[in-house]
Amino acid sequence: MANKNITKLKILIITQYFWPENFRINEISEELSNLGHKVTVLTGYPNYPSGSLFKDFKKHKHKYKKYKNSEIIRIPIITRGKTKFNLFLNYLSFLLNSIFTGYFKLVNKDFDVILTFQLSPITIGVTSAFFSIIKKCPQVFWVLDLWPDTLIALNILKKDWEINLFKKFVNWIYKYCDIILAQSESMLERIKTYPSVSKNAYFLPVWSDSEFFLKKYQPAKEIKKKNIFTIMFAGNIGKAQDFKSILLAVKHLIKQNFKEFRIILIGDGSEKKWLEKKLKDLEIDKYFELYKQYELKRMPSFFLHADALLVSLLDKEAFNKTIPGKLQFYLSSGKPILGMLCGEGAEIIKKSKSGLVCKSGDYICLSENIKKITTFDERQLFKMGINGKKYAEREFSKSKLIGKLNNFLIQLSNKKYSK
Repeated sequence: MANKNITKLKILIITQYFWPENFRINEISEELSNLGHKVTVLTGYPNYPSGSLFKDFKKHKHKYKKYKNSEIIRIPIITRGKTKFNLFLNYLSFLLNSIFTGYFKLVNKDFDVILTFQLSPITIGVTSAFFSIIKKCPQVFWVLDLWPDTLIALNILKKDWEINLFKKFVNWIYKYCDIILAQSESMLERIKTYPSVSKNAYFLPVWSDSEFFLKKYQPAKEIKKKNIFTIMFAGNIGKAQDFKSILLAVKHLIKQNFKEFRIILIGDGSEKKWLEKKLKDLEIDKYFELYKQYELKRMPSFFLHADALLVSLLDKEAFNKTIPGKLQFYLSSGKPILGMLCGEGAEIIKKSKSGLVCKSGDYICLSENIKKITTFDERQLFKMGINGKKYAEREFSKSKLIGKLNNFLIQLSNKKYSK
């Protein structure tokens, strides 16, 4: 009989997105490997967020077959491109190739447990269900993007029959999950409403990144130092981030003859080209500085230029149930936060006393908060930043959350071998 107390596992991680230094799942694979587990990652060719295949990947594919001690198995996919149709093909190609190509690449491998990292789309659950069945091993399904709620929020699903059909599909995916993890408490409650979910759903937020801010950094050379209040936004530039309201807030400030600020945007996404054009059309581009996406480990050097960090989301039910991925990172930085969002993310800023927050889309209030925060002295700004840092260390401890995840994986594998 097999050992019923297995602590060193063979883990299959399934994720559509994986490459060095850019995603939480990279950290997870590294931390699980450090705990002595043998980790294999099934993922696609790297093309997010630009929509095209990484140039470095084309030249040095061998570099992308290993990450720390984890083996990376990559499958060909149609890149995201710049259109909705391309994105659909991207999702579809990953679904089909992860199953068919993935099957042949994993045919001789056995696993104790599967960990599925579910960003968009949830169709990755079909892949994880398939391998859970054929490999006869349980799976942990970590939900970081709530479907179909996100599709409803973005007006992709509008008709009742479409929504109901998609809910049945999601329920089917959840049926094949032995443990479901939700990145927010609100999301957890929503998941528990599905008939196939019983007592196997738990809260597991994304952890903070305090270790990135432990050592001393030099300010990023890419950004010019200016004696002006600097607001920084780092992350995805998409529809969900509601840049229309951010631009309206800036226009409102300018109308009030308040011009002593700049907003630095670091990142990429589907709305970046629109944003660049809109800034010029509105003649407010001189208040913005746009930069490309950089590796996570470089962000502390960019944050040294910031007086406050900006987070924003549309006022949609799905987004209100989400803790924005950047929020824990912001809290860890020790910088004050300017928030324009509702729901769980807003509550965290309020509870932590780490910044000023207004409701999603309330650009008037955002403009007032920008004016207000520029009047704070260094002591006030420092206190808000420290409040956030302490909150992150208390509520989003990486070691505690990785430990919790590890316990779930061991628990499931031991159940498998006790049968």
